Amino acid sequence: MKMKNIQSLTENSESRGRIMPQCPELEEAVLSAVMIEKTAFEAASDIITPEMFYVNANRIVFDACTTLDAENKPIDLLSIVEQLRKSGTLESVGGRAYIAKLSEKSLSGAHLEYHCRIIVQKYMARKAIEYMSDAIGKCFDETADIDDTISEVSGNIEKITETAAGKTETRHLRDVMRQSVAEMYERWDKYEKGIQTGINTGLADLNRVTGGWQKSNLVILSGRPSMGKTAVALHFAKSAAKRGTPVVIFELEMKDVKLSDRLLLSESDVCPNDYKVGRITPEDAKEIEAAVGKLYDCKIHIDSNPTVTTEYIKNRCRLLKKRGECGMIIIDYLQLIEDSGNRNSVREQEVARMSRKAKLLAKELDVPVLLLAQLSRKVEDRTVKKPMLSDLRESGAIEQDADMVIFVYREEYYNPNAEKGRGNLIIAKYRDGYTGEIDFAYNESMTKIFDYDTRKYSEINPERNYKNYYEKDNEPF
Repeated sequence: MKMKNIQSLTENSESRGRIMPQCPELEEAVLSAVMIEKTAFEAASDIITPEMFYVNANRIVFDACTTLDAENKPIDLLSIVEQLRKSGTLESVGGRAYIAKLSEKSLSGAHLEYHCRIIVQKYMARKAIEYMSDAIGKCFDETADIDDTISEVSGNIEKITETAAGKTETRHLRDVMRQSVAEMYERWDKYEKGIQTGINTGLADLNRVTGGWQKSNLVILSGRPSMGKTAVALHFAKSAAKRGTPVVIFELEMKDVKLSDRLLLSESDVCPNDYKVGRITPEDAKEIEAAVGKLYDCKIHIDSNPTVTTEYIKNRCRLLKKRGECGMIIIDYLQLIEDSGNRNSVREQEVARMSRKAKLLAKELDVPVLLLAQLSRKVEDRTVKKPMLSDLRESGAIEQDADMVIFVYREEYYNPNAEKGRGNLIIAKYRDGYTGEIDFAYNESMTKIFDYDTRKYSEINPERNYKNYYEKDNEPF
């Protein structure tokens, strides 16, 4: 909202007998302390910024103090007056007389931080009024997209929360390097103990190469129809959930019960066709009930709403994250998500927006996002059917946003003489590691996924001596 609108909001509120949240006396007291005590500005600037002052004159004075500090100049009455004169704002704050009056307003410096916190609280209250008033107006606007409005409200609330916590996105390099080194030693320690750094994938070779799914990464899992994308994704979900990571699945292609059926069949030896038509025995029923017991405590949430937008997904995941129920997100699949942006844009632009939003979601919530995507039909026109990055439908933006692109490929789908039950995960892009192929095995109905050969190391980067660890995670699922 522009300054004019904020002023209008203030005037309207006060004309109705409601005064906007403010504390001008404390603002003056803080400015006075800054002018008198050498360390006061450093303490105050860690908590408040110029925009948090309600009185415009006070805002201008504190901004002048900020400029003086950045130029390593003393912050006192004379310096502030000179800085205001240079910037042409001295008269707008009331001249030298106002600055002199401020210097007489100081309360005890011992309470400076407390006074600054009150200024922050009043600022937050004003911002909340501003955001909510804007949201109410959009809710009455029939041309506005309600998903966008709700997402904007949620984002604005996050901004207010960050203000309360004093959060900033700007950090000095030395502080970031300290974190880098600390995380390096943490990974080293886990490696020596045979503990992977990321979320377990359920495939030993994939774990060795990636260290598991890493936080804030966007992973694209792609393939042609019937290649087994969903089966592989469910294996990843179950593997993570069995080890305590809460997983959220957005299933846009099938009902949640169908997804549940596939998970239950993956934990039993019941024939999928018999299960589907009801040709089951008492022993089959016992197996399914046993499978329910194995999966009962798995932290998996399934949303099978077929008409979701990226904003809907973001809002749901934010809510679940706050409850501690979102440690990994799986979306099946990209091309089925509705775009809440420009309805007149071409499909490639829509996919680009949705891909970017998926990456931002992974970064914001600090969780891996596994996004399934379809490959274009041009794969079928080639003699060699193995997919490549250019085969991704509307591929440009997807390629750019993804931290990792994995293709699911089964040779036997095209070649009846190929080895049965052997598939490939083709890592076509990996921002933090190596590309190449990893084998996996599956049963005839493709309800179960497991390691192809537990004795064989991945052929990715063969000159590197991978330590033989994560074997304890090599369980058939």
